[in-house]
Amino acid sequence: MAWLIAICVAISISVSLALVPLVRAGARRLGIVDHPDSERKLHAQPVALGGGLAIYGAVFVAFVATILVDRAVFGLGGDSAGLLGYVSHPLYILFGAAGALLFVGLIDDAWVLRGRQKLLLQCLILIALVGGGTLIKQINVLGFDIALGTLAFPITVIWLLLAVNALNLIDGADGMATTAGCVISAGLGIVSIFNGSSLSAVIAFALAASLLAFLVFNRPPASIYLGDAGSMTIGLFVGVLAVWSSVKESTILASAPVAILAIPLFDSTAAILRRWLTGRSLYTTDRAHLHHLLQERLGPVRMLFVVAGLCITTTSLAVMSVVFNQPWLAVLGVIMVTAALIGTRSFGYAEVRLLMGRAIHFARSFATHPSNADTASHDRRVSLQGVERWDTIWEPLVQFAKGNRFARIKIDLNLAWLHEGYHAHWQSVRFPERPVQLQFSIPLFIDRYARGAMRVPIGRLEVIAEASDPDIHDRISDLSEYLRNLSAEIERMVHRLESAKKQIGPPQSRPADPPAAKSTSEIPIISANPVAVSETIY
Repeated sequence: MAWLIAICVAISISVSLALVPLVRAGARRLGIVDHPDSERKLHAQPVALGGGLAIYGAVFVAFVATILVDRAVFGLGGDSAGLLGYVSHPLYILFGAAGALLFVGLIDDAWVLRGRQKLLLQCLILIALVGGGTLIKQINVLGFDIALGTLAFPITVIWLLLAVNALNLIDGADGMATTAGCVISAGLGIVSIFNGSSLSAVIAFALAASLLAFLVFNRPPASIYLGDAGSMTIGLFVGVLAVWSSVKESTILASAPVAILAIPLFDSTAAILRRWLTGRSLYTTDRAHLHHLLQERLGPVRMLFVVAGLCITTTSLAVMSVVFNQPWLAVLGVIMVTAALIGTRSFGYAEVRLLMGRAIHFARSFATHPSNADTASHDRRVSLQGVERWDTIWEPLVQFAKGNRFARIKIDLNLAWLHEGYHAHWQSVRFPERPVQLQFSIPLFIDRYARGAMRVPIGRLEVIAEASDPDIHDRISDLSEYLRNLSAEIERMVHRLESAKKQIGPPQSRPADPPAAKSTSEIPIISANPVAVSETIY
C-alpha cells in the first residue's frame, strides 16, 4: 500500500506542476483573472484564476494511474481488484459531481454568479451526489453512534454544503486554502488508511500532493489563484472523504475527520455568526476572516506558517484519536486551537462578544422592572476589526437618539480596504409594538480619493421609532441633518486613517506586532463629545 501511495503522490505532483503553467497562461489569455479593486481585493496586479482545473486534472490522472498500476502489479494471481479493491459506483459519481462543481466555479470566476445562483447550483449537484450513494446514516460522537434515520439525506447535503463553502470562504489570501487543504487532505488520507478505506486514501493523498505542487505558484505573491473552481472542488473532495474515511462504507461521520476540518469550519461558522448578528447579508464580503486578521498582523508569509501550524495541530490529534482509539483527542485538538485563537484575540473574539452581548441583552429584558422600562436601555458595541475610535461617533449618536425618543438605533461599519469594522446597537427597553413602528435603514457612503470621485458604501444605519408620535416627521428631518454631519465626520476619519496606513506601510514591511497605540495616536479625532475608547480586538 505504501508503494501505491508513493506512486500516487509522485504522479499527482508531476501532473500538477505541468498543468498549472498551462492553466495560468490560458486564464490570462481568456481574461479569467482576479482584478484588484482597492477595497477588498488588495493585490497589486491582476492574478490568473482557474487553478482548480489543474488540481482536478492532477487528482484524476493520479487516481486513474494508481488504479492501473495496482491492477498491473497486484492484480495478478486471480484477484483482478488488486490491493485497492474495485472502483464502486459512488466514486464515479464523486468525480462527476466534482467536475460539475468545477464547471460552476469556472463560470463564476469568468462572469461572477450571484450568491443565490451559486448556492442553488451547489445544492443541485450535492443532491445528485448524495442520491448516488454517499449518505451519512449515523454520526459518531466520542464513540457513541447516533442514527439519523429520515434526516440522513438532508444532513448529508448540509454537511457537504458546509465543507464546500468553508474551503471557499478561507480562500482569501495567497496560499491560504492551498495550505489548509493540503494538510487536511493528508490527514484524511492517513485516517483512511487506518480505517481500511484504500481508495479514499488514494484520492486524499493525490489531492494533498497536487495542492503541495500548486503552492509553488500560489505562495505569496501568487501568480495564480484556485478561484471558486478550485476552492469549491477541494471542499467537495474533503467533505466526501471525511465521510468515506470513517469506515469502508459511507455511513458514519466520525469526530476525527470533522476535527481535521476544524480551521475552515471555525472560520466559516464565525463568518456566518458575524453577519447574522450584525444584520448583514450572508453573501456580504468582508476582510474579517482568519487569514485577513492574521495577515494584517503578521504579513502573508508568517500567516501561512501559523495557519499550517493550526491545521497540523488539529489534524495530528485527530489522527492520534484514530490510531489509539481515543476520540476525545480529536475534540481536545479543536478546543485547544479555538481557545488559543479566541484567547489571544487573533480570531473569533469579536464574534464571541457579539453573541454574549445578544445573550445579555435578552436576559436583561426579563430582569428590568416595569417601572424602569421608560428610562432603561441597552447599549452594546463591538470593534469587529481594527483600532479606530469609532465610539467617538457612536456616543453622540446615542445621545441624539435618546433626545429624540427613538426606540432603537444601530450602526454597522465595514471598511474592508482599511481592515476596519465596527458594530453598535442601542435600544430602549420600552419598545413600540410592530404595528406602530417606523423603521428605516440608511446606507452610509464616503467619497474616496477626491471629492465626488468615488462613492464607496461603508455601512448602514438603522433606526426604529414610534410612528404615532405627533412630531415624528420633525425628528426624522433633524436626523437627516445630523446624518449629513455624521457622514462628513466619518469621511474625515477615514481619510486620516488612510494616510496613517500609508505611512505605516503594508503588513510585510512593518514589524510583526506593531503597538496598537501607534495606529490611533497619529489620527486626531474630531468630535464635539469625545468619550473613552471601548475595548477592541487588538
